Amino acid sequence: MPPVFSGGFIFLKFTLFLLKIACYNTICCIEAGRLQLNIAEEFTCLIYIVIALLVVALIVFVYVQSNGYNIVEYDLVTAKDIGSSVRFVMLSDLHDTDVTHDGNRQLLNSIESINPDFVILAGDMITSYMQSSYNSDVAFDFLKELAKRFTVYYGVGNHEQRYKAEPERFPGKYDKLVSFVEEAGIHFLSDSYIDSVDENVRIYGFDIPIDNYRRAVRTYLPEGIISDRLGNVDDNKYNILIAHNPDFFDDYVAFGPDLVLSGHLHGGIVAIPGIGGVISPQLRLFPKYDFGTFTKGKTTMIVSRGIGWHTIPIRIFNKAEIVSVTIRQDKKGETNGN
Repeated sequence: MPPVFSGGFIFLKFTLFLLKIACYNTICCIEAGRLQLNIAEEFTCLIYIVIALLVVALIVFVYVQSNGYNIVEYDLVTAKDIGSSVRFVMLSDLHDTDVTHDGNRQLLNSIESINPDFVILAGDMITSYMQSSYNSDVAFDFLKELAKRFTVYYGVGNHEQRYKAEPERFPGKYDKLVSFVEEAGIHFLSDSYIDSVDENVRIYGFDIPIDNYRRAVRTYLPEGIISDRLGNVDDNKYNILIAHNPDFFDDYVAFGPDLVLSGHLHGGIVAIPGIGGVISPQLRLFPKYDFGTFTKGKTTMIVSRGIGWHTIPIRIFNKAEIVSVTIRQDKKGETNGN
């Protein structure tokens, strides 16, 4: 059993256990139906039948909710000179998942149907596991095929960052990842930036310190850390910042990009309609920046629900997503994040 399915496997075993009990008792009731039952026995049999049907319905519901993905589109406006428009796809949190159960071929085709100018990966394409035998083959195959079709910019998530920050636990993993990505022709943005000259766009990749991903505690970025690592934004360009964890939106706003791209929260795993995501990877309930767009000053942040999963492969009212972003130039000088 691959590590990515460990939590979901426990859930599946539990639901199948309930189904087994309910079905066994339902069969017993059917067999007993040939005999004469009293009212209490008939009522008990009815309860078992209802439980069996509810468990089957639950399994089907969770399966449908947790599989597939949406293409979510955002249209942004800028006064900066980017030509008529720029369109790109953003993916986050693949976590070495075969999303479409075909080597991600349908996922690649869906991205191709959007016809993006480039693709931005906002971290956690791989999943860090301590087993020395574990390799991110699904993610590597996907990245290789993606780079054959598009210009790709790859920012660092906490799983890539963990490889880098803890080499004694993951010997050689980070170097292998970087070498593979660069050989595939992907631009790996680790505390660095690159200019997309044709679109007058600058794309930054900020490595959030691994300590800022700790669970059950609120952490803060050191003041000025982003500017210290990346310098100052060029206001003549449209500036995009890849920052995997959306929790530090105020710090990103202070840095001054036009657009921030984040993921990490997986949409809160379970989303309550009208309320939002339920829990973050840091184990905080109802996280503020769960998914969608958030705007402060001149900066807009897009938080993806993610395209894959790890540990618990379950999503409720929270479909995985491909994010398609179109930025249009407004010669009137008006900007918005809608």
